Amino acid sequence: MSVQQEQRKYPRMSVSDAEYGVRFQVGGLAIREGRLVNLSAGGCGIEVAITDVWLLDVGDVLEDFHVDHPDLPAVPLSALVMRMLGKVPGKTSGYVLVGVEFQRITPFVRNLIADHVSARMGPE
Repeated sequence: MSVQQEQRKYPRMSVSDAEYGVRFQVGGLAIREGRLVNLSAGGCGIEVAITDVWLLDVGDVLEDFHVDHPDLPAVPLSALVMRMLGKVPGKTSGYVLVGVEFQRITPFVRNLIADHVSARMGPE
């Protein structure tokens, strides 16, 4: 097990299909074109066009955050931006990878996400 895996509180699965969607708000602006790239019970990674997140920074809160999938709870979450990869001065096109941590999530919803991730990852 790597050091990074040891530091993770929850298992994380990679997402590569369009079966998963993500949508949220940044400063009142609805972002619906993000792509989910990984998911855990503690948070997720999303790929977002730089034009949609140019005002966003580490420490900001994404409101009305939804992970859209038929097997996941359809409840709004709050997500704290923990890291941003690919946002550099002068970059005006392309995508940014945004790592978020779920905030104020109920144990019930967290467990539903954890069970979903566990079922999709299969036995280790």
